[in-house]
Amino acid sequence: MDLITQQLAQRIKQSDPYSQILKLDDSIRFVGRIKDRKLVTFARKQTAAPLLDEELSNMVHYQASVKASWDEMFNEKLGKTNWMITSKERVKLITLFLDDGLLILSTEPESDHDMIIQKIKNLNVKL
Repeated sequence: MDLITQQLAQRIKQSDPYSQILKLDDSIRFVGRIKDRKLVTFARKQTAAPLLDEELSNMVHYQASVKASWDEMFNEKLGKTNWMITSKERVKLITLFLDDGLLILSTEPESDHDMIIQKIKNLNVKL
């Protein structure tokens, strides 16, 4: 790869909001965008091996969408959901509600999800 191609690839990566989110905290393993119950884009930490095979990964993304849609039935009485956390032994799953879908993250179990969510909110990027 020549120098100009490398520089262009680096600029594209820097402008990618999902890659930017990955860099916010060392505990973030994966970040993805769900629209219409489908994962449309994602970034994974290079050193983080997937914990699930492709079929189970698709199911967990679908599950996040279903949980989100179930939660919407309470919006009128309780207000709009901002985010949800699922804490498991090997991973913490963070789901942020966006106007047109979901932002999903998986992090190490000991991650500070409040700090990560605040850092994402402070990013000035279109998700």
